Amino acid sequence: MKRMNILRLIALPVLLVAIVGCGGNKNKYTINGTLADEAFEGANVYMFDVENQNVKLDSTVVANGAFAFSGELETPIVATIVALTVDNKHKMMECVLENGTIVVDLDENKLSGTPLNEAFANMMNVGTDETALLQALYKEYLAAPSEEERKLVEAKYDSVLEIYTAKELVALENVFAENGDNVLGAYAFYQLVKSQRDAGTITSVQVDSILATAAPVVKNFSLTTKVLEGLRKLEKTSVGKPYTDLDLLEGEAMTATKLSQHIAGKVALIDFWASWCGPCRAEIPNIAEMHKKYADKGVVVIGLNVWDKPDAQRKTIETMNMTWLQLADTTKVATDTYGVNGIPQIMLIGKDGTILARDLRGEAIEVAIVEALK
Repeated sequence: MKRMNILRLIALPVLLVAIVGCGGNKNKYTINGTLADEAFEGANVYMFDVENQNVKLDSTVVANGAFAFSGELETPIVATIVALTVDNKHKMMECVLENGTIVVDLDENKLSGTPLNEAFANMMNVGTDETALLQALYKEYLAAPSEEERKLVEAKYDSVLEIYTAKELVALENVFAENGDNVLGAYAFYQLVKSQRDAGTITSVQVDSILATAAPVVKNFSLTTKVLEGLRKLEKTSVGKPYTDLDLLEGEAMTATKLSQHIAGKVALIDFWASWCGPCRAEIPNIAEMHKKYADKGVVVIGLNVWDKPDAQRKTIETMNMTWLQLADTTKVATDTYGVNGIPQIMLIGKDGTILARDLRGEAIEVAIVEALK
């Protein structure tokens, strides 16, 4: 079975996000929220536009276990509501800003009130059991004391994930089929594309084919546009394609360098990693072993640090004795270029510059190297 991205420290593929829709010509909304947890009394509550994640729509404060928002929009959108304490504890939920009174219960993670929010509340029950089990298995994976035990947990994880993903896809397909001319369908389609991209079961050609006859609200949904752009980059750097050169930084002094300077004419094993990434750290012993066994056989092993802080990178390199070549990208260009959505991303490039393998893990790393050296 194709390994999913979950064990690469990315967010779980979650259907439990707001499903959006249109609610008529008038969109005067009121949100009545409850948050009785005493730790959040006096906490700030923010509301953000999901499609435009950096746009803060409004803010308020929890008072006597409650909070409220109200406003008017030309068309319905999905908003994320986040309650945040001074010590960074948080609770959050997505809802549809549509005409009517919306009830948000952050204590119980419940949503009700208007038609689309009632529909979303029903959707929250899809895959709930599997989601809880996936979260538990992920923690178990990180805490596993040996590679053998990690493999056992990973097998369980993949099995549960397959069930969850099947439920997710069916639910989203139904939502899109029934709402292809409104923002509900647009958001459902975005979730479909993202989920299938992560599973490797959709191509940009397929997405373009659907968008060609889709309603403008679906075609112009910015989150779908971003995912599609990333999918195209992933395809451009897929197995069998020539690698794309990168401008990177080398060593503790962060000296400018290019990837091509280090891999030209060699078999190159490249590990996209970060100091905070548990699965990345779990693969470091495997990478170290490949460096030890194959460095004198024409294989260059490269650690490519991404999404990280230089000090954290340096400390991890020292404490984990990462003696192989270490490069870094502080701009996110490397992961953007290669369509990397989660790490570790371990890839193998042949002597001729062809990408021979991606998403390598565990024993598969050495298998790919041996094959490349034949």
